[in-house]
Formats: sequence, structure tokens, C-alpha cells
Amino acid sequence: MKDFKSIWLLSFLLLFPSIPSADNKPKILLINSNTSVEKYKVVQEEFKKVVSHSVLEVNLNEKKWKTPHIEDLIYDEDPDLIYCIGSKAYLIAHRYAPRKAIIFSSIINWLRLPATKKTYGVSNELHTGMQIMLFRYIFPGVKKIGVLYSKQYNSQWFNETRNNAGEMGIEIIGRSVSNKGKHDSALKELIPDMDAFWLISDPVIMSDKRIIFEIFKECDIKKMPVFSYHDVFTKYGAVLIVSVDNQTIGRQAAGIAMEVLSGYNETEEKVQFPAGSQITLNLKKVKKYGLQYRKEALDSINRIIE
Repeated sequence: MKDFKSIWLLSFLLLFPSIPSADNKPKILLINSNTSVEKYKVVQEEFKKVVSHSVLEVNLNEKKWKTPHIEDLIYDEDPDLIYCIGSKAYLIAHRYAPRKAIIFSSIINWLRLPATKKTYGVSNELHTGMQIMLFRYIFPGVKKIGVLYSKQYNSQWFNETRNNAGEMGIEIIGRSVSNKGKHDSALKELIPDMDAFWLISDPVIMSDKRIIFEIFKECDIKKMPVFSYHDVFTKYGAVLIVSVDNQTIGRQAAGIAMEVLSGYNETEEKVQFPAGSQITLNLKKVKKYGLQYRKEALDSINRIIE
């Protein structure tokens, strides 16, 4: 009888070798580039709330996580999936665990980074078509939008955005800036031909607060509305801000992680646009500039400054 039980058990194990045990739960390693950055912290907390597995957290701003230590940790823990918040975290994971499933978020222009077939993520930029549609809906008089960008970081973004805008009857006109000393002349070239200026998240343009101040000052003198991507620019005088919702990004990344670990993400879009956004309108500035706007559009605004 014992021999029969032994043979039955052996046959069962051979037929079903992949049945997980209680000790074989997926390992998730979360690497945060810097937890002192509020949006990184929010994304991390939301990710942990949604994901149904335990998460080992590494915060790179802590001194103990120097390169040798993080490399040893990845090797010793051998995680099934790594979630990276910010480009520093992603580059480390890609370097030391290139064969692992890696999910990223909170990275400016992720297309410039190396990737593998197991790279997934949530873009830091909202879909440009959605933003342009919103610009046009709120401000029907805006037909030409100016942009300053660097070819190094946003050349592909600019070309795709210009094409998307053209399909909606909006013209995107831009000037590429190779270093921070050239922004002033480039902006002055754009102003006569545009109805609004779109301040995008470009590392070259955003490298110095002085540049940002000068852009807003010049646009204010010309009563040129500025559209942007973060509420911090309300203090500079931005007219319209469409920003990503960081809580949603954290939940989105967690959803992707669960799908990848379950093997259901192979046919899905590997990098998703953020699912949520926040819209801020500086109505005080709109009235000061005498801009035409749709009053019925105010119902879709999350925050109105009057």
C-alpha cells in the first residue's frame, strides 16, 4: 500500500510540477530613485496598496544602497519582477537584471532609454492627442501652438505631436534648443506666429529656473497664454495645466505587475499612457489676456483659479 501511495505521489508531481506552493509566491522588488521626491513617494504608496504580493523596497537616496549593495541584493533575492520609479532606478535594474520583467514609471521621455522584450511601464506624458483636443475645446480661437524642445530628448515627441495636431486642425510650430542659452531668441522667433505656448517637460528647457521665469515673463508681456504639465507653474502664470495623476500611475503600474506575473500581458500595450489627469485653469489670467473660452468647458476643470 505504501508503494502504491509513493508511486501515485511521484506521478502527480511529474504531471503537475508547476503548482505553486505557499513558499513560492512571486517576488517583487521596488526600486525608488528618490523617496524625498513627493510624486515618487505617492506612486510607491499607491503601488503597494494595489499589488497583492509582498514588496521588497529599495530607496536609492539611502546611503546603504550603493552600487555593489543593490547589485548583490538583486542577485540574492532573484525577484520575479522589478518595479522602478524614476530613470535612475530603471537604469540600475536594466544593468543588473536585464532578463527580468521590469516595469517603470515617472520617467521623462522613456523612449530614450534601453529596453527589452520584458520592459513594461506607464509613460510620464499624457497622450498628446488628448491634450491638444482639450486645448482646442477650451480655447477654440487657438490654432497655432508654439513649442521649445531639444532634439536630444523630444525630437520624436515633437514629430508625433505635430502630426496628431494636424489631424485635429491645430498647427504645432517649434524651435529646437541645444543649450539653455538659446531659448530666448528661439521663443522670440515663435511668438509672432503662435496663439499659445506649450511648455513641455524637456530637460534642456527645464534645466534652469531662470529660463522658466524668462519664458513666462516674455509670454506675459505679449499676453500669450502658456499651457503646461504641472501645477507648480500656476505661480509663474500658466493659463492651463494638464497634469498626470500620480496616484493613478501607481495603481496602473500595480495592475501591469499583476498581469505580467500572471502571464496575461503578452498581447497588451507594453507601455501605457497615464489613465488619469488633473486640469487646472487660471481663469484670472484668461480674463486678463482677453482670451475667448468655452464657458461650458468649465464643468470639466478640476481646479479653477479666479
